[in-house]
Amino acid sequence: MDLACHRCSATLEPEAFYCPECGAPQIRYVTDEDEAAQGMPGIGVNIQAGAAAAGSSVSWRLAIQIAAVVGTGVGVLSALLAAGSVLWVAVGAVVAMGIYHRRRPLTLLGPRVGARVGGLLGLIAATVAFAANSVLLVVQRYGMHQGHEIDTQLTNIVKQAAARAATMDPQAPVITFTNFWLSAEGRIGLILLTMAFLSSLIVLFAIAGGVLGGQIYRSSRGSKAHS
Repeated sequence: MDLACHRCSATLEPEAFYCPECGAPQIRYVTDEDEAAQGMPGIGVNIQAGAAAAGSSVSWRLAIQIAAVVGTGVGVLSALLAAGSVLWVAVGAVVAMGIYHRRRPLTLLGPRVGARVGGLLGLIAATVAFAANSVLLVVQRYGMHQGHEIDTQLTNIVKQAAARAATMDPQAPVITFTNFWLSAEGRIGLILLTMAFLSSLIVLFAIAGGVLGGQIYRSSRGSKAHS
């Protein structure tokens, strides 16, 4: 007969002292004959061993679910809010670590786990932000007929870059540079480069936020354990 968690009814292994799904502690009845047959010194030692085993493992299924939900949200915010968009990702990574810590308080968190969760969240957020920005550009250009405003902004960026290049190196092929980036292919390339740079920042800030979150919640768990 399969064992089931008393809280979430998930299937448990015979030696599990904590539910792998919700983290709830499980009650086990061990007779003296079972202890003698298995060479167990006592139930207390086995509970401690089970707690250590449960706490040392990370439920990546749960971590991926949390990273997907939070990453999607911060990715949309990064596309809608241009100012400080990458900061939303760092905050989101800390929040994701906090949600995981609340769901699995026995898990041994730390900067390494936080970096992995943050990196995953960052990749999801960058993908969502890239897709959302692409849709917004299409809507602005063809739906809202703001193509002239977009082209004007790109033209100003190219002219400013060309002016700086001419100041630094008078022999630089400024005209060729300007003509290329003002062409249709150059404008598309400039947009893609800008979005790729933003995606890189999103991933880096998400990793930093995950590292910070892993350190925060590892410290809070340690302080509770010693109190």
